[in-house]
Amino acid sequence: MNADTRREATRESAGDPMSQTKYRIFRRVIRWVLLIVGAVIIGGVIVDTYWLHLYSTRFAGAKPVFREKVASIPEKWRFTKSGPIGAALALGDDGTVYAASEDGFLYAIDASGNLRWKFNAGPMQVAPVLGADDTIYVTNEDQFIFGINHNGTQQWVAGGGPYADKRMGSFTAAIDQTFLYTPWRGLMRAVRLTYGTFAWPAGYGYQNGGSVSKLANGLIVYTGAGRLDAVDSTGRIQWQYPVMNPPLTVDMITKNGGHIPVGNFWLDSAMAVGDDGTLYICAVDSRLMALTSDGHLKWEFKTKTHSVNRASPVIAVDGTIYFASGDGFLYAVRPDGTQKWAFDSESRTFSATPVLAADETIYAVNDAGLFAVSSEGKILAHAIVGGSVASSPTIAPDGTVYVAGRAGKIVAFAGTHGGLLNSAWPKFQAGPANSGRARGF
Repeated sequence: MNADTRREATRESAGDPMSQTKYRIFRRVIRWVLLIVGAVIIGGVIVDTYWLHLYSTRFAGAKPVFREKVASIPEKWRFTKSGPIGAALALGDDGTVYAASEDGFLYAIDASGNLRWKFNAGPMQVAPVLGADDTIYVTNEDQFIFGINHNGTQQWVAGGGPYADKRMGSFTAAIDQTFLYTPWRGLMRAVRLTYGTFAWPAGYGYQNGGSVSKLANGLIVYTGAGRLDAVDSTGRIQWQYPVMNPPLTVDMITKNGGHIPVGNFWLDSAMAVGDDGTLYICAVDSRLMALTSDGHLKWEFKTKTHSVNRASPVIAVDGTIYFASGDGFLYAVRPDGTQKWAFDSESRTFSATPVLAADETIYAVNDAGLFAVSSEGKILAHAIVGGSVASSPTIAPDGTVYVAGRAGKIVAFAGTHGGLLNSAWPKFQAGPANSGRARGF
């Protein structure tokens, strides 16, 4: 078609009413499509901005926006020369803070924030445990178990080897006057404090991320392979929860390839033990569970929001159980398993175990900072720590609260609520030494 013919066709179309109507409809359709696309783009930007705001305030460690004015917890000092710390802190009688770091060093920091010494033990995710003679016990990722003198020199080393469980994780030991109770080569072991020799093995395995507790009746309770196991002073199993049903037989072991069948009871946190011997522990499916000292279920409390609850419970004088949940709430539960209150931190999940001060103030810490919460569930004060926090804090007799984070820093805050509460289980593993021993010792 030549140029004259195209011009003639255009003139004919322009004079055609039907063609003009189709053209106007086409323009309207294009206009509406452009409006809809623009609205979708603008709406997407608004929604993305809104969710980014929610994430940054609740899940990215930003300071939470409280509904009322909140006092600040003053910072005393900050030690910033360590590697990432995820394990709970330990506190010596002389005020020394001990931190086991993933950079391979155990750090000893004095009450003024100065480095006393550091000991190269290899990467660690396990909390230090202190003996009555001030010896510090730690286990590294290769399951080498160290006894370290108060001056930072090695006393002994045990474990490790080609058959050790690599990447041990954060399993927490317990201690008494004679033994350190900790895993090695797939089994729970009693390690003599004097020379680091092994006394006996126990059970059928252990769960990474679990813990050991010694009850006042002498039983050693620990998180086994899909069960909670209790053994006596010679390592013989006294009870399990849940009970192995049917009972273990040689045929069962044979059918399972020569291994003891694991259970289906998996735990999220370390334990707490009440004055009556009740065991409190956070289990899968967002449950806080209470068991008797002979291994029977008393009750379970379930949070409304599904979450993983890494922080272990703590217990007040009146028996109230506090636990900081993966849903960002701090819960208070009565001894009968009913909820008293729930404090919304308006921020990210809790992974660190709270610590109770002498006046029953609860100090809880997560990526959004350190919270001081009253026993009625009201926010009293707050402080920014900075970075991710999974290490359980500790508290000195003068009220100083020590917090460590994965950013490689240890921060001391000037608490005003007294030292550690005199209750059955006021912090991670019962006391400043992380002994894991129930009261009665």
